[in-house]
Amino acid sequence: MYSRKHIPVGAVVFVLLTNSLNASAQEKRQSHKRQATPQSAALFQRSARATQEQLQRTGPVRFPASANFKAIIPTTCPPEASGAVCGYVKVPLDRSHPKQAQIPIYFELYPHTASGPAESAIVGDPGGGGGDSTTIDNRLFFHLLFARNMEVHDLLLVDGRGRGYSQAIDCAPLQHGTEPFTQATADCAAQLGLAASRYGAGDVVQDIEAVRAALGYDKLDYYGGSYGGVEATAYATRFGEHLRSVILDSPLSAPQLSLFAFDHDRWRAIPQVIAADCKHSPTCAPDHPDAIDEVNELVASIRAHPIEGDAHDAGGNLVHVRIDETALLNFVLTSGNFAFNATGEVLAAAAALRRGDTTPLLRLAAEGFFTLEGDSGDATAFSVGAEMASCVDLNPAPWDWSSTVETRQDQFANAVAELPANYFAPFSRAAGTNLAGSYVKLCLWWEEPTPPSPVLLPNPVFPHVPTLVLSGELDNLSVYSDPRVAALFPDSVSVTIPESGHKPTTYLFSGANCARDIASDFLKNLQLGDTSCAKEPFYTWPAVGRFPLFAREARPAEIDVSVNNEASVAERKVATVAVAAVTDALQRAFSYSGDGAGLRGGTYHADYNDTWTITLTDCAFAKDVVVNGTINFANSTDSSVSADVNVSGPGTQGGALHIEGNWMFVAPGGTFKVSGILGGRRVAVWIPEA
Repeated sequence: MYSRKHIPVGAVVFVLLTNSLNASAQEKRQSHKRQATPQSAALFQRSARATQEQLQRTGPVRFPASANFKAIIPTTCPPEASGAVCGYVKVPLDRSHPKQAQIPIYFELYPHTASGPAESAIVGDPGGGGGDSTTIDNRLFFHLLFARNMEVHDLLLVDGRGRGYSQAIDCAPLQHGTEPFTQATADCAAQLGLAASRYGAGDVVQDIEAVRAALGYDKLDYYGGSYGGVEATAYATRFGEHLRSVILDSPLSAPQLSLFAFDHDRWRAIPQVIAADCKHSPTCAPDHPDAIDEVNELVASIRAHPIEGDAHDAGGNLVHVRIDETALLNFVLTSGNFAFNATGEVLAAAAALRRGDTTPLLRLAAEGFFTLEGDSGDATAFSVGAEMASCVDLNPAPWDWSSTVETRQDQFANAVAELPANYFAPFSRAAGTNLAGSYVKLCLWWEEPTPPSPVLLPNPVFPHVPTLVLSGELDNLSVYSDPRVAALFPDSVSVTIPESGHKPTTYLFSGANCARDIASDFLKNLQLGDTSCAKEPFYTWPAVGRFPLFAREARPAEIDVSVNNEASVAERKVATVAVAAVTDALQRAFSYSGDGAGLRGGTYHADYNDTWTITLTDCAFAKDVVVNGTINFANSTDSSVSADVNVSGPGTQGGALHIEGNWMFVAPGGTFKVSGILGGRRVAVWIPEA
């Protein structure tokens, strides 16, 4: 049940966040906190307009000649579906009673551009368990991903039952967070009644097969991203003869649906993901050569000695925070966003904590805090009820579905107690099965009055069809288990994209996307082509090596030997702290909102245009260095940074600095060039950009 949240996009990197192009169940439940910001909206609208222009076609668009028109109910396409034909195919809500209630399954068909019949239809699910395929962001994602394949392949977008225009499940208390999560979940299941178990992957793929048959396609190319991998698995083992290829993008699949397997894989991957991110950063790697051990030590320390205090949240509000092991897991270590803030900062925060400085870690927890309740908006865009209805895909569940919730809770507790003590290492069993984070525990309150159509039928056979499995190096959701998913498909090949997170195809850059190119070429040629782009990172996410409490604890900037530097070692450390104040504001303006707070004081304000202007007012990255000034970030062009700041405070003799470089940049990272005057002496130094 991976789900959506809105995250800003910008710089060199253009990321599409669809209803389900991302992360975990709890990340979706913090989506109401982090709405799309002006910078993401502007970029998205420009890309959407360009794609709509590309989709304009000459002449009328028609259904395939092979379609069974008796099975299709044509409908007018929404304005955003330019170049498509749209319709419904009715299917039984409960296939054990096919003559009773019917449900209309909505589809949009975008025909290929060349003459003659299509080689296949590209179909799939970007994931989430509650998202559809035809909202504007998912529609745009599919068109960008497979643009180069649409000369000879049709694109078929199908809304799964209970989602989008296929009668989206709309349980108001659950959808809008007006009741406690557990009660709202139970109420939603009760609202669906006997249909509560009819929205799992087994039924969804039978609907897709009905649409395929109605439109007359012999072959499909099936894309499964994130939770869409469950549906790709269900389809492949039922209707493999109709598959031309399978592309799995950070897939969830049968191996993770077994008892506690998803939670196990996910939590155990966290230390290696943090270490992988750090090793690519010239600021993080030198300070943290034993990153995995540091993460394990942090978890053990917080388990034994929770911390609490005041910190600024993502909106710059001062809040009280308590971090125990569960909070560390939920709000820090898995609190991902597009720019990997917590992933890149937690090692430095842990080092600060060992010195008695709690501020960096408390801030990460405040920024990552969420509740299970939240307003998820229009159910046709994302249905939380449909997401929870996918609980029936669990196999087996650690309880008897026919039992009361009270009895299930006892059965769940007994199942957890039987796990090895280190099953979720470095986390305890209690933290690994907490309500806000556990894929399994979230489902305790969902009723299943009738048996579902399972993901895998008895004795499933995985077809011999070309299969590509894409993984992201920084994906703590599935990278640990992707090899087991690939092993299910006898003709599979796998590629891991360095410095990419969950679903590498969603990291769409200006002019280049390694995962997209590999997937597009694979679909075209039915074999793995050039993967040289996956040998080195395309970009390097910003990370932090240390959070100095005072300037004297910072690394001194490197001297620019081409210019006469007069600054002392102490003032070169001040230069490092000043640049850190600049990049800290950039990171938070990029990931959260236009107004926020500095780490140890002060504020920033961002105005988002093609070039962002970020104003720093008394920002302090270290206690004894205060930074005021303006940052200009060329978000829409070359990601260049130009900043002019005044530096003051007891840790410096003061002065003014000019900073030039790039941020959120193509790898390998370069250096910021810093010039100006500190303490009456010329400064000419270099500081790593990442």
